[in-house]
Amino acid sequence: MKTIIALRGKGGSGKTTTIRILYELLMLEKNNFSVLTSNYKKKKGDFKAILSKNDMLIGITSSGDTHDLVYKALSEFNDAGCYICICACRTKDMEFPNGTNGAISKFKNYTTEFIKKTLGTTSITKNISNQSDAQLILNTIEKLVLSN
Repeated sequence: MKTIIALRGKGGSGKTTTIRILYELLMLEKNNFSVLTSNYKKKKGDFKAILSKNDMLIGITSSGDTHDLVYKALSEFNDAGCYICICACRTKDMEFPNGTNGAISKFKNYTTEFIKKTLGTTSITKNISNQSDAQLILNTIEKLVLSN
């Protein structure tokens, strides 16, 4: 089934960093993902990309600050035929239809799996949390790809 994997956390919790790490993991040769479109740059910042593996399209965006950003990215991924969509969303707007979570809920043709962003208190534990969360999302993607 088509799936949105949403990394949910508060502002400044490392969602963008985690999704950037995920992108770098997906690009490792051993993972066999091909880039169809991407505006990813090595420096910091939000990005959007569509990847392919085993003829399955995967959309990934690190933008998760507003309803409009999340909705626009997911609409583009849906229109492109992405089977899996990765995005970020905020915890503070979970109850609001015009928040980032509300944007995700508008895509009724996808199931949604929310992954809670783990937090660190030091730069070392933040880095470990980001790496761990990225690996968890990668493992989830791989299971979905294999089950299709």
